[in-house]
Amino acid sequence: MSKKEDLSLEEIKKGAGLAALSYVFFLWILAFLIKKDNRFTHYHARHGLVIFIGEVIFAVLSLIPLIGGIFYVLGIIIFSVLSLYGIYSALTGRLCRIPIVTDIAEKLVI
Repeated sequence: MSKKEDLSLEEIKKGAGLAALSYVFFLWILAFLIKKDNRFTHYHARHGLVIFIGEVIFAVLSLIPLIGGIFYVLGIIIFSVLSLYGIYSALTGRLCRIPIVTDIAEKLVI
């Protein structure tokens, strides 16, 4: 992804709202459909997609008898914090670097 210096202030402002929504469940898909050419929105939508996949994985793991509750609680805490940080970063016009999530998101070809 290009650095913030490559993004215009106008591009960031136009995409910030939808970029923030990308971190809420499956709403990342709206960013890809509505803002097809906004790099700022796509950056955050990729992060939202990776976090959503993690949420699904933890939801499946929470079904395991006896230890499923641990995955459920950890999943809620981890993904809530990641999503809130992503929303904050999008609304403040920053490109956040979230360990593991950003590494995976940068490899996505969408």
